[in-house]
Amino acid sequence: MKTVEVLLPKPFDHGFDYLVPDGVELGAGDYVRVPFGKQSVLGVVWGAGKGDVPIAKLKPIAEHFSHLPPMGDTTRQFIEWVARYTLSPRGMVLKMSLPVEESFAPKKEKLPKSKAGKKVVEELGEAFEKVDVQPIAKPPALSDAQREVTETIAARLDKGFSVTVIDGVTGSGKTEVYFDAIARVIEGRGQQAERAISPRSGSPCDSQEANHGAKQTLVLLPEIALSTQWVERCKARFGFEPLVWHSGLTPAKRRESLRAILTGEAKLVVGARSALFLPYANLGLIVVDEEHEQSYKQEDGVLYHARDMAVARAHVQNLPIVLVSATPSLETVNNLREGRYEKAHLPERHGGVHLPQVSLVDMRQEKLDSGTWVSQRLRAAIAETLSAKRQVMLFLNRRGYAPLLLCRTCGHRFACPECSSWMVLHGNKTKGQLRCHHCDHRDAVPKACPACLKEETLVACGPGVERVAEEVAALFPTARVEMMTSDTMDSLKVAEMTVQEMTEGSIDILVGTQMMAKGYHFPNLHLIGVIDADLGLQGGDLRAGERTYQLLHQVAGRAGREQEQGQVLLQTYLPDHPVMLALAAHDREGLEQLELVAREDAVLPPFGRLAALIIDGPQESDVVHACRQLSLKIPKHADIRVLGPAPAPLTRLRGRYRYRFLLRSPKRVALQPYVHEWLSQVPLPNAIRLRVDIDPYSFF
Repeated sequence: MKTVEVLLPKPFDHGFDYLVPDGVELGAGDYVRVPFGKQSVLGVVWGAGKGDVPIAKLKPIAEHFSHLPPMGDTTRQFIEWVARYTLSPRGMVLKMSLPVEESFAPKKEKLPKSKAGKKVVEELGEAFEKVDVQPIAKPPALSDAQREVTETIAARLDKGFSVTVIDGVTGSGKTEVYFDAIARVIEGRGQQAERAISPRSGSPCDSQEANHGAKQTLVLLPEIALSTQWVERCKARFGFEPLVWHSGLTPAKRRESLRAILTGEAKLVVGARSALFLPYANLGLIVVDEEHEQSYKQEDGVLYHARDMAVARAHVQNLPIVLVSATPSLETVNNLREGRYEKAHLPERHGGVHLPQVSLVDMRQEKLDSGTWVSQRLRAAIAETLSAKRQVMLFLNRRGYAPLLLCRTCGHRFACPECSSWMVLHGNKTKGQLRCHHCDHRDAVPKACPACLKEETLVACGPGVERVAEEVAALFPTARVEMMTSDTMDSLKVAEMTVQEMTEGSIDILVGTQMMAKGYHFPNLHLIGVIDADLGLQGGDLRAGERTYQLLHQVAGRAGREQEQGQVLLQTYLPDHPVMLALAAHDREGLEQLELVAREDAVLPPFGRLAALIIDGPQESDVVHACRQLSLKIPKHADIRVLGPAPAPLTRLRGRYRYRFLLRSPKRVALQPYVHEWLSQVPLPNAIRLRVDIDPYSFF
């Protein structure tokens, strides 16, 4: 009997052989359901059977989803590539491509076998009728610089792999530029009119098999739950709503959406990093907006950076990708300098609007009353802005009311019982709650100190965004003050409402965290104040300066986008720091040069490679023993330096103890083969978990 290898969305790097039932024709990429232990599992045919198990012991395929187009060759090649690069089991990468098993179930209608194929073709025909080009709204007038960039990108569409970086200041119209590219892909302009059909299944081919006709576009956003304005702009520009993919979709909506992606009906898909792995029928363009954002890094499960994997997918599938940012990552800047990427520059704001004036408030000179955080200079600027009937945004990248609650009598601090971190006070100390921002453990605020048992001795230390909102509400009692944080925006509906009210001008002062810095356009926003602007510079993170500049530049870019020049006040205790000086002078290139020189001298990314091994377990002694065993087997390599093991900065997380190794090498040396050889020599007990993070972005 014929056998096939089926890859399953399980933690295995290999597939399993199954028997093909008589009369069933299967090929690589077909979706099937197979028995696996006591389970019935969805999988993908990966090729012919390996033959390593006797046929008598094999189980047959339980179900073939013949009504769906198979997963294309290049999609499977991309899964293989990601698995090799991240040192993850292929099955776990496949799992990200099969997010809703129910989507693969055939329709309930039973048909004679002779009519089934006809029915499939009819359904696909109906789907492609929906793909046909709809009237697209008249595009807005573009500036000369925008038109030049659109033509540059247009020349690369349907011409194979390329990476174009739209590097434009905030408010320069980057979105409209890549909307033009999306319109061309959706309409199939410059491509042949006919559609390709797979000769084997009568289904639409993916992009390596069909290089003509209208294709699909994927747009990645760093915060899909906050994409309201983007979707509205998209609807106005294209005349239809894009398919939005995110974790908050209902099961029914996820099934419907995945079917549309599988069949090619979904012409434009927007999503967070997980959308990158979906099995697109005919992908023609990828756009990564705000490509510098740290949230593109996946920190659990398969560890990957969505921007880098998006470039890899574009390369594997031989299609263009566009990276977009006002503050590109240093990795992208270096790729531009070395000629691997092409730059499309928008140096000025659209419509002749000036960039905001950025000023530093030296908090060493400020005389603040106890328990206050808004400087006199910022207070005066807020009052002046409100009197002019304009809006204010106050930014502090710290959730909660206060980062620490302690006893002023004995000094007791409230720590999380599961993590090596202090509990954060949310709400005030009389009506509040203590929360851990790592494991979400929560406790009520006690009336007395649990250490010395004295009452009325607990003190909130430092400002959180809630405390700042409380302060400005007291300073400006007639102003409408709202907050925008991940705690207050606990649903997409609430976030949409806040954005709408801010856009319409019914909010006077918006206080929030980095959530409100993600590309929003508030027409009447004039003043932005940043509390603790140097907060992100603390610690030993190699990207601390780069990230702080990017974040505060994005925050500043929300001001004065339609009217006269906006104003930004950065409250800082480090006014002479290169990052603060660069922000005040709008000198991004100067700061980039300083950072690149420092990174090159230290052989750090983008001039070197890093990999982290994170070992964790419920007992610290077992973790230490595992690290000792690993240390004894470290392979010798002249160009690779292994640091550690050492306790992670966050040594205990969710009840598990964590230790780390850090590997560093020159850029010419690939770390994956070295790590694979090393780990293959050291079997670890089941209680110990080891994760490999290639290109780590956080070091907690």
